[in-house]
Amino acid sequence: MDLFVGKHEKKINATLGCFDRMLFRGYLPIQSGWAMAQFLNQKDIRCPNLKDFLSENAGRINDHAKTMAKKLGRPFQYLTAPTRKEDLARKMAEKEGIKHGLACIFSVLEPCRSFSFRFKTGHPFVQSARRKCLFLYFYFMDRDFGLIHVKLQTWFRMQVQVCVNGHEWLARKFIANRISFTKHDNVFVRVEDWRRAQKFADRFAGLNWPRILERYARSVNPLLKDLLHGYQHYWVTSQSEYSTDIIFQSSSDLRELFPRLLSHSTLCFGAKEVMSFLGKKLHGNFEGEILSDMNALCRRIPGARIKHRVKENWLKMYDKAGSVLRVEMVINNPEEFKVRKKVARKGEEGMEWVPMRKGVAYLFRYLEVSRRANQR
Repeated sequence: MDLFVGKHEKKINATLGCFDRMLFRGYLPIQSGWAMAQFLNQKDIRCPNLKDFLSENAGRINDHAKTMAKKLGRPFQYLTAPTRKEDLARKMAEKEGIKHGLACIFSVLEPCRSFSFRFKTGHPFVQSARRKCLFLYFYFMDRDFGLIHVKLQTWFRMQVQVCVNGHEWLARKFIANRISFTKHDNVFVRVEDWRRAQKFADRFAGLNWPRILERYARSVNPLLKDLLHGYQHYWVTSQSEYSTDIIFQSSSDLRELFPRLLSHSTLCFGAKEVMSFLGKKLHGNFEGEILSDMNALCRRIPGARIKHRVKENWLKMYDKAGSVLRVEMVINNPEEFKVRKKVARKGEEGMEWVPMRKGVAYLFRYLEVSRRANQR
């Protein structure tokens, strides 16, 4: 990356690395059939009562959402057709001038993982089951993160998902610290102090994510106050996007270079090169797919992108706002990468490189892996 920036330094204003769209998921300690069976046994819920128990508590969550919307004067809408929910929520928030708090709530019927009783040798046991249930999408305008959504499964297992955007968070940091900037869509094209901007962006991984996410989970799930009192979510990073933006001085400078970059990426990068971007070597024992493709917009260069995918993780390169070259690392499966941590083996502790997990405690490592992949 330094070589590239040095070669084109007369055309480039700055570079900025930042987390982009982040999906976090929270899991209560009742995810397995065994754990759920223990929970039901504690609550004295038997086989004939399970369906009523699940339905009753799903209704409580749904009623809580409707009450919340009515109290705050916000829309509660059941969606029957595929809808770009975030765009719809943003329009509602802008129309009503909502700067903080609940924007709207959407209710959607989606497939889910829940539980059912099964009989084996005459004895009932709880097992995982595929069903359809209502999911609630709460859209909030947060003071620190802008528009976020909290997705809640109304039936047990009651999985919760929170989506935030790192660029929205960074924009609010600039405003709070009186750093002037220009932002188009989801990209900064001008910042008063780029070096200071990068320092702010690097703090995103170190936020107290369990506290931030748990606060929202408890605001949408009333069962955590009584039936599930004392339970805490385990928070993981379901999907991480980290972008490295190279900001050109003018759109004409990038327009001249971008088609050559696309062509080179398509024709010259094979499996070996793609693996090297991720800090790995291609070997004979590799199992999985390595794919590179250009999207359907390649006939119209503005908006085109190249994508290199290795199993469930991928790198993308595309233009933003006409004058910004964005390289983006998307991590869905962090176990393909390693993190150095203390482990205990045979009663002795030591530092080792082990597969990285999804827990939010490893976001610092997500940052390191993603930044280096983008730079390569």
